[in-house]
Amino acid sequence: MTLSPRTRTVLAWLLFTATFGCLAAGLAVALVLVRPLTLAVLAEGALAAGLYLGFAVLGLVLSLRRPGNPIGWLLAASGLVWSLNVPGEAWVSNLAATGRPLPRLAQVHAAVLEPLWAPAIALGVTLPLLLLPNGRLRSPRWRWAVAASVAGGVLSMAGALEPGQLVSTPIANPLAVDGLGGVVAGAVAGLGGLLHAASLAAALVCMVLRFRSSRGVERQQLRWVAAGAAVAVIGLLAVVALLALEETYGFAPGAWLVALALALASLPVAIGVAVLRYRLWDLDRLISRTVTYALVTALLVVPYLLVVPAASRLAEGSATLAVAALFQPLRRRVQDLVDRRFNRRRYDAARTLEGFAARLRDQVDLDALHGELLGVVDQTMQPTQAWLWLRPAARVRR
Repeated sequence: MTLSPRTRTVLAWLLFTATFGCLAAGLAVALVLVRPLTLAVLAEGALAAGLYLGFAVLGLVLSLRRPGNPIGWLLAASGLVWSLNVPGEAWVSNLAATGRPLPRLAQVHAAVLEPLWAPAIALGVTLPLLLLPNGRLRSPRWRWAVAASVAGGVLSMAGALEPGQLVSTPIANPLAVDGLGGVVAGAVAGLGGLLHAASLAAALVCMVLRFRSSRGVERQQLRWVAAGAAVAVIGLLAVVALLALEETYGFAPGAWLVALALALASLPVAIGVAVLRYRLWDLDRLISRTVTYALVTALLVVPYLLVVPAASRLAEGSATLAVAALFQPLRRRVQDLVDRRFNRRRYDAARTLEGFAARLRDQVDLDALHGELLGVVDQTMQPTQAWLWLRPAARVRR
């Protein structure tokens, strides 16, 4: 059944409104029930809400701009599933952290919503990766991966009936089924977890195969997704490192939450750029700029931090001025080196334009200039065709 444009628009806004409503309800619950309401609690809730709202906003934009592509709808549904846990999460977590007994409603909330991670990941990560970038499977043979992802998300919810202690909340599962029913629920949830893992691995393999066979715009779309996935992996590794530093040395408490939010948000944002085909060809420039400024920052900040503690105020001011004076020359030199390695086309184009500008100052032959200009355009822009029109000189009236 094909939905009318008006129905699709209403449905997209309903999904967004439902997600936003859950997040607003979570904020209201935290303000009314959570005590003490510390800045750390608010910051943790804001980061989670921002991530879920990001899924909702991205899903809304893609659903309205590309209604025929199911990826937007999947991201919107994933944001809604994630946000279902928000209204009671701060309340339940606060009760458990302070050692107070959980009411029956809080226990049921914790048990029902704990396994929601599986369908949320299936909707927001696995299925979009299988359908990227045009919303269609690579071939009909990949239907089994879609079926495994859907089945894994659904069967994993049977964990709400499994006996034992909950993972997110240190209480016994209030919905646990005794006897054979509990054993069956555990087996079903385990099967769902295996299907979920298998489908996610298949989605990654599908992405690699698509990238190897892609060309042109599709290849650039998949490069954005690959870059987002790389940032997500690096961010998750940073989360592990920051948690270890916080537990061992008390360094940067709560910083891992920021790294986690950035890691989880990078892949959906990259998917949005790829599906919308927004500034696809800026990826090389973005990577080269990121690497350049990271290297320049390290080259300037590390010596600065070594010098300043052992220097007087005058030397500190001198060091600051030296850093400011060295920034632009060092940035240009490092940018040149990075472009040679990561953005070779831009580097070659820049060298070609510099050479042309030097020759242009001495060129007086119009025909030679015509041919040389077209040659430079062909080397730097690589158009399929190029023409040059020169406006005739105005006649001088006497």
